Amino acid sequence: MNIKIKTREQQHNADLFGGRLHENKPISGRVYSNLLYWAHVEAPDNGEFGMHPHENIEILTFIFEGGLEHFDTATKVWTPLPAGGVQHIQAGSGLQHAEKYKKGSRAFQIWLDPDFEKASQKDPYYKDFQHDSFSWKKEGNLEVKAYVGKTAPIQTDAPGISANRYKIQKGSHSFELETGSFYSLYVLDGSVLIESNEITTDSFVRISGVNSMNIEALENSDLFILQSPVKVDYKLVSEQ
Repeated sequence: MNIKIKTREQQHNADLFGGRLHENKPISGRVYSNLLYWAHVEAPDNGEFGMHPHENIEILTFIFEGGLEHFDTATKVWTPLPAGGVQHIQAGSGLQHAEKYKKGSRAFQIWLDPDFEKASQKDPYYKDFQHDSFSWKKEGNLEVKAYVGKTAPIQTDAPGISANRYKIQKGSHSFELETGSFYSLYVLDGSVLIESNEITTDSFVRISGVNSMNIEALENSDLFILQSPVKVDYKLVSEQ
């Protein structure tokens, strides 16, 4: 098993807008797969990212607590997205957008490389998936909420992407993996052991090179796991 761990303290941390927002970033600068960026956003107060442009990238924003309002040049309206929802943007040939986080919000924003050459030829796309688009389902001794994937509500242009949230009870849990994928795991809450490494809340783990993984939950825990490809059949922007 190839495993790399970043505690919250080892991630890039930044206070924004005078501390109205805080970000810890599991992925920033040094990227891998077709993942370009991953920020965990917390809002001690109301905070706004003003209008700013994007081209080509694909963006997923997961709202776990609080809520977000979003404006972009594709829809030209402010749209609320409460807790439990996911925002999906394909910037395509280009759009500008703004985001307002409500006090008490907690979210992920993840940027993907869908093949910039192809994406640049597409019109921008934006869609909100409200909380009732997703549901918890029992899979053995796990509770799973599927966000992104072939049979999930959201499919991405970026290939090989799936995203699931897991509620796991204290004890041992086995996961089947694919050797051609990276598995990027974020502990939303709790504490687990992976390969004798204790992983605590807000820690991030990248795993590859194995077809199974055992997680020992030291307490009831809440995990987010994103699958992405080890290789793609196009030139990644990070390689250009």
